Amino acid sequence: MIRVVAVKELRELLRDGRFRLAAAVVLGLLLAALVFGWRHAQAVKAERTAAQSIARAAWTGQGDKNPHIAAHYGMYVFKPAGVLAFVDPGADPYLGVTLKLEAHKQQLPQDAPAQDGTAIDRFGQLSAAAVLQLLVPLLIIALGFASWSGERERGTLRQLAATGVLPRRLLAGKALGLALTLALLLVPVALVATATVVAAGESATAARLAVLLGAYAAYFGVIIAVTLAASAWAQSSRAALVALLGFWCVTTLVVPRLASDAAGRLLPLPTAAALAQAVHSTLATGLPNGLPREEHIDTLSKALLAKHGFAGAETMMDDALLQGLELQAEAEYENAVFDHHVGAVMTSMAHQEQVGQWAAIASPMLAIRLLSMALAGTDFDHHRAFGRQAEAYRRGLVGAMNDDFARNAGAAGWQYKANRKLWHQAVPFAYRPAAVDQVLRDQQVALAMLALWAVGATLAAVLVSRRMQVL
Repeated sequence: MIRVVAVKELRELLRDGRFRLAAAVVLGLLLAALVFGWRHAQAVKAERTAAQSIARAAWTGQGDKNPHIAAHYGMYVFKPAGVLAFVDPGADPYLGVTLKLEAHKQQLPQDAPAQDGTAIDRFGQLSAAAVLQLLVPLLIIALGFASWSGERERGTLRQLAATGVLPRRLLAGKALGLALTLALLLVPVALVATATVVAAGESATAARLAVLLGAYAAYFGVIIAVTLAASAWAQSSRAALVALLGFWCVTTLVVPRLASDAAGRLLPLPTAAALAQAVHSTLATGLPNGLPREEHIDTLSKALLAKHGFAGAETMMDDALLQGLELQAEAEYENAVFDHHVGAVMTSMAHQEQVGQWAAIASPMLAIRLLSMALAGTDFDHHRAFGRQAEAYRRGLVGAMNDDFARNAGAAGWQYKANRKLWHQAVPFAYRPAAVDQVLRDQQVALAMLALWAVGATLAAVLVSRRMQVL
């Protein structure tokens, strides 16, 4: 019976000219978004790879100079595009991609692509994720709002009830029919995207895409269940359509905006100028509730002397070695200051994201948007990971330069110069995105909210279908 009902629903929907028109529009937008997204992602990848090569050549090609001066010279690194940015660009257009690594400074990524965009770009880009999150639910609503109410208005629902068919079987058949209709539209697109990723030889990306497709399937299942529940509950098809359009507006437009505003008000972030001023002040005076600057650096210097076996023997040490250790102690003090201030900002941002995740209890679209960006590698977690990895690389680079100065300067002191051999010893920076399992752990609240919506919507559809009026 479930199969019979599903086939009947599928035939009716395919014969509906409105469905063919709406499906053609959605399919055209989806394919266009994927094609242009893929071309843009490949162009960005090539551009940033070339820029990274130029920056590497500038570092290895610098002439002979003091290693600490080379640390001040520094190098630029560039954030790669998200692994599935062609599907969901997420927050990438609004986050910095260029980062300079140098001694005594921890900087935040600069040069967000949106800064070079036009005024119309503020309305957002056409992306496959936007089509899937916003337009496909509208298509499901258009297809299913009259699934139950239309049967009641035509009098066929009474005939079905007279045959003794259980409501849950009718519900399963109608849900399956809607899902099959949607699959005819979306499965070919999903296969094309998967084949493209597999052909590129990116197995890790293919794993992310598989999980992403599963998440979208769950999201569409929620919308189908909500649509069928509204159709069974409403007194007429018109009332069902109005209720479902209201649900779409609230969950896709209102709740995400309210969640963003609430997070910003509850957990405000300092401006870039205020953060820079706080860092500058702490570098000059010392950490709050800690030792003054000079005492802190002196404590770190003594720890480094003890680590290298020179505790109490400073007067017998080579001046260059002592200066090199002092430079490293100063760098470690600066790192502690950076960790204090930048870490506080990052913690506040993480708390803001948690507010957004919990707000998904009022919007399945918010849950899938968070999951989509995370799996595409275009959310703030990946941006923050890029910053952490770049900062770890900077500290290692500065430490290596100071260590070379301490070990090899000798009597030459600050006149000592290293050559290209030292510059080449610094391995190129390579950003490593998180594995899929780590992404899912980071987004466990959003996953839970999507699962809660799936269970709740299904139960609502079952309960309402059992109690609906036949006449």
